[in-house]
Amino acid sequence: QFDGVQFPTFDNAARESAREEIFQTVHTMLEEKLPIRTLLKSDFVVVNDLLAGYYGIPSVEGHEFRKVKVPENSLRGGLLGTAAVLAMGSDGLRSSPVERGVWVLRHLLNDAPPPAPPNVPMLSRLAGQVLSARELGQAHQEEPQCAQCHQKIDPIGFGLENFTAAGLWRDVETLTIGRKKGSNTKEFEIDPSGQLPGGKKFDDYFGLREAVSEHEDSFARGFTESLIAYGLGRPYGFTDQELSDEIMMSAMPENFELSVFVHALVQSNEFRTR
Repeated sequence: QFDGVQFPTFDNAARESAREEIFQTVHTMLEEKLPIRTLLKSDFVVVNDLLAGYYGIPSVEGHEFRKVKVPENSLRGGLLGTAAVLAMGSDGLRSSPVERGVWVLRHLLNDAPPPAPPNVPMLSRLAGQVLSARELGQAHQEEPQCAQCHQKIDPIGFGLENFTAAGLWRDVETLTIGRKKGSNTKEFEIDPSGQLPGGKKFDDYFGLREAVSEHEDSFARGFTESLIAYGLGRPYGFTDQELSDEIMMSAMPENFELSVFVHALVQSNEFRTR
């Protein structure tokens, strides 16, 4: 649930349109036989008038979803710039570099971190303090039980910190101190720099998006494994490695076209005899 006072434009209609954007984008990719790298970075979005207004994209009229070209320096174009993905990486009030970083690792880089250990300590020493997202991340990295994973996760999430919990752009992080009427606010400058697990550094969101888009092979492998799990109706297992390789080999000569992945799966013995 999103705070209606803090995010008045992210109402039910905006949230439903944000969700539908993902489905319509995939539908467009299938119809136009586009490669799956389109989900990492693209020069278009698939939006209706409501979502275009939310994103600040002009001259889009009508509630039907359609393909709209965006300039090279646009915030949108690819999953990382969608309100749906950005909203998932929040709690409805604050953005979460941890949730967003984990999502990128798991779904775009095919490098999911392990689950959090059961003995993660509460940062009680920080109770009552108003800290920026980066300061909270640094505090977690001071804990031995947390440091190893957070050093991998957080630097990715920081690259998305210029987006609010509802996926709108901001230059500073604004936090409310207290919940009563007349509460004060505190602003923090956002440092969106970070790096990917392989050491590739970036300065901001655009650098992050570019760095992630260079990992098409990893994305294709993760996409294949997820498609197998979805298509066969069960978790992906090590016995599916051969099927995964076959699908990848089918898609590679076809420029990793989305529809080729789907076709290769439904033509497989595993799918036809499930």
